Amino acid sequence: MEETQSSIELSLNGSFSKYGKQFQEGIFHGLLTDHPWAAQMLEVMKPTFFDVKYLEFLCEKYFLYHQKYKCFPSMGLLIPLIKEDFENNNDKILLDQTVEFLHRLKTNPNMGDLQYIKDKSLDFCKRQVFRDALEKAVELISTDKFESVVGLMKEAVAVGLPSSVGHDFFEDFEARFVKSRRQCCPTGIERLDAKDILQGGLGRGEIGVITANTGVGKCTVGDTYIKIKYTEVLIDGKTYKPWDRLSTKRGHIFARDITEQDELL
Repeated sequence: MEETQSSIELSLNGSFSKYGKQFQEGIFHGLLTDHPWAAQMLEVMKPTFFDVKYLEFLCEKYFLYHQKYKCFPSMGLLIPLIKEDFENNNDKILLDQTVEFLHRLKTNPNMGDLQYIKDKSLDFCKRQVFRDALEKAVELISTDKFESVVGLMKEAVAVGLPSSVGHDFFEDFEARFVKSRRQCCPTGIERLDAKDILQGGLGRGEIGVITANTGVGKCTVGDTYIKIKYTEVLIDGKTYKPWDRLSTKRGHIFARDITEQDELL
C-alpha cells in the first residue's frame, strides 16, 4: 500500500525529483546505452521531468538530435554537440557539471541496477501520460465531445510500448536456400510410412504422436505393432537370455515373460 501511494505521489509531482540524483543519472545512462528503450521513453518522457539541470539539458539535446536525424547520438558524438552548444552559452556551472557527469559516465559505463531504473522510470512516465490524458478527457466530457475521449485514452495506453518492425525476413536469408536431407527411421507400418503421412518414417529429432477418438483401435488394430528386440533379461541380479526357460510356481516360463509376481524355484 505504501509503494502504491508513493507511486501516485510521484506521478502527481510530475518530475523525477523524489527519485534522487543518482537515479536520474541512471535514466540518462539508460538512454545512451539502450536505444530501443530510449525510443519508448521518447514517446512518454519530457526533459523537464529531470530536476537536475545538466540532465535536463543533456536530455533535451539528445531528443532534439533524434527529432532531426531519426536516430540517437552516441557518446562520442554527443560530446562535440555539447561543446558546440556551449560556445554560445556562458553558464559556466552548467558546463562544468555536464562535463563532469559525462566524464564519470565514460569512465564507469557499467552502472548497477540499470534495469530497475529503466523499469521504474518508464512506468513513471506512462503514468504522467495517462494522467494528462485523464485531465484532457474531463475537459472533453464537459464539452460533450465523448467520441474524442475514447481515442484519447487508447492513444495514452499505447504510447511507450516496445516498437517492432515485425518478422525480419532477411535474417538468415542464405540459410533458407541450403538443401537439407531429412534422415528418417521407418516405423515398419506401411501405411504410416507412406509419403502422404510420415514421408518414410520418423525423422531425426522428431516425435510421432498418433491421436484418435477413444475406441477406434489405435493400439489393437492388426497392422499396429511395436517390435522390441531383447538382448538380455536381468532377474534377481542374474542375467538370462530372453529364450531361457526358468522354473517358477507357474511352471517353466521364458525369461522374457517373467513378471514381478513370479517366484523362481
